[in-house]
Amino acid sequence: MPNWPVSPEQARSRQADLVRQVATTTPNKPELKLDLGGGLALEMALVPAGEFIMGAVDGAPDERPQTRIRVDRPFWMGRFEVTNEQYALFDSLHDSRYISVFNKDQSTPGEIANRPRQPAIRVSWQEALAFCKWLSQKTGKRFTLPTEAQWEYACRAGAATAMNYGDPSADFGKYANLADQRIESLCRGNSPKWIPAVKQSNDGAIVTEQVGKYQPNAWGLQDVHGNVAEWTLSTYKPYPYNAMDGRDSGKAEGTKVARGGSFYDRPNRARSSARQDYLPWQRVFNVGFRVICDATPVTSVAQK
Repeated sequence: MPNWPVSPEQARSRQADLVRQVATTTPNKPELKLDLGGGLALEMALVPAGEFIMGAVDGAPDERPQTRIRVDRPFWMGRFEVTNEQYALFDSLHDSRYISVFNKDQSTPGEIANRPRQPAIRVSWQEALAFCKWLSQKTGKRFTLPTEAQWEYACRAGAATAMNYGDPSADFGKYANLADQRIESLCRGNSPKWIPAVKQSNDGAIVTEQVGKYQPNAWGLQDVHGNVAEWTLSTYKPYPYNAMDGRDSGKAEGTKVARGGSFYDRPNRARSSARQDYLPWQRVFNVGFRVICDATPVTSVAQK
């Protein structure tokens, strides 16, 4: 396909060209901050329109056949996964709680997952969409979850490699919070160290990490690989991907696709094209979400 893949420099150049065309509250920058109140802001990165090859010939069977996809409209995407402190503005009773540890005798509930800047987990697909509706009313912008195509396109940021930073066999310590040598800390005492992990890498985290710790992709998005898997709008259906077959309708039917893998997954399950699916009411211990909105002029933000 012409103009695919592109280098990180070319991807950033495309983003810069778009910045000059889109009026925002932060002129001449590919980032946007929306005030949510309470001293919190939602940071967005600008994703330009374009084409890419979706899926992988050497991935799981549900990642093929590959499809040439055109993303017709630019959009803003959350630089980070929605955090506990942001989600609490919508649902003050939500608690991401703890990640269980394994041993015969326990003195704590597990590893903490409910710190303010950790991503919100145990949020169902339905609840994530409800958050988007609340956010739309608060800001005057139309927020939603990214479709599978939008998510993979934004994650890749022009890269055709399995991870936006290279090969799954690469040391991911600087780039992603995945199942590394430290995840074995969940198996304590004399408990067998049974959790599958890449022992050659150390990303500095045992469970979810505060957002923004790892290096961004070419469009400024962080944690698209690892930390937590992320809900998409799309219903899980076979490829070839077809946006006209109802999979992106946003209806609570079938299972919904989560992308990006998590702290509990080795790189192969966190590839740009890897797919997982869950029922829309499930609150999964390692699944969160990030949001998108149209890249149209933003002149003010409602304060509520």
